[in-house]
Amino acid sequence: MSDEVLQLTGIEKVYNRGQPGEVHVLRGVDLTLNRGEVVALVAPSGAGKSTLLHIAGLLDTPDAGEVWIGGEAMQGR
Repeated sequence: MSDEVLQLTGIEKVYNRGQPGEVHVLRGVDLTLNRGEVVALVAPSGAGKSTLLHIAGLLDTPDAGEVWIGGEAMQGR
């Protein structure tokens, strides 16, 4: 069994894609959380913290990249 409980690889999110005012919120984000780790996500307002958490919690889908939970890919679920 892997100690990785959450793995995000190459996560990208763009709002208003292909339109004027396109906003690249996340670009190539990689994050791995192992069993028993305690982490804090700290960044300025508007940096994409909530978007990243929504993607990690499967409340939103990334435009690119992969989400793995407990060693299982979550794409298409």
